[in-house]
Amino acid sequence: MYCDLHMHSTASDGTDPPGELPRLARQAGMDAIALTDHDTTAGVEACAAAAAALDLAFVPGIELSARLHEVSPAVGAAGPLIQGVEMHLLGYFIDPDDADLAAAQRWLVEARAQRNPRLVERLNDLGVRIGYEEVLARAGDGVVGRPHIAQLMVQKGYVRSLHEAFIRYIGEGGAAYQPKARLTAARAIAVIHDAGGLACLAHPVQLNVPDPDAVELLVRALKELGLDAIETHHSDHRQQHVEHYQTLAKRFDLLVTGGSDYHGSHKACRIGQPSLPMSVYHRLAEAAGR
Repeated sequence: MYCDLHMHSTASDGTDPPGELPRLARQAGMDAIALTDHDTTAGVEACAAAAAALDLAFVPGIELSARLHEVSPAVGAAGPLIQGVEMHLLGYFIDPDDADLAAAQRWLVEARAQRNPRLVERLNDLGVRIGYEEVLARAGDGVVGRPHIAQLMVQKGYVRSLHEAFIRYIGEGGAAYQPKARLTAARAIAVIHDAGGLACLAHPVQLNVPDPDAVELLVRALKELGLDAIETHHSDHRQQHVEHYQTLAKRFDLLVTGGSDYHGSHKACRIGQPSLPMSVYHRLAEAAGR
């Protein structure tokens, strides 16, 4: 029995509707899934209903964008190495109707609504002719994100792939890149806890930190802010990463989790890869009081 605790739907930047993910997960041999859309819980209700119909254990979740502003003196002189580091924090077993969580989502959506038009304007300055109304139409009812802009760039022939769009234009360091608004790590963890959930550091391999020692410093700082778990298994993690993050989980008394980070056709990863035993789900559910 297996679980995949990191999945995305069309409610954010995935390509499969939230109500379709449970069927796909069952086909992939999963017995539990978590829907962790970026900065929104809009797809949770539909996904939960579809999961219940298939007798699939379901974790209502979210993936919040955050930045570490608070560094405890306990970190010492190495604090500047991790000050300002950007990250994603997964919230598991959250109440999707929690008022504080809803307020955080509104703030992030409003910030994104200002960022994306600036990004499109910059692309136009660079000769990439894309209208913002086209981006909105591409996103539909989902949260507007850079993948929607990248899709239009591919469709119009400005780039050959989503990867090229991010590397050349809209990813960090790209010609049109615009910084993303993020919650402070303290605020994101507090929001998740206030919504009854567990706060987890997502895919630490993607952190922009200089070395493994800096990752440890970051995890220590987040633990002091209330971090509950770390994503040890992820489609981007190699075996040496898994072993390092498992060591950190033990050192800081954190739960472990993991998942594919499935986005449908936006990413090459598949549901259930890597495969996690259901014991991971059960430990998290027990910690959350479920």
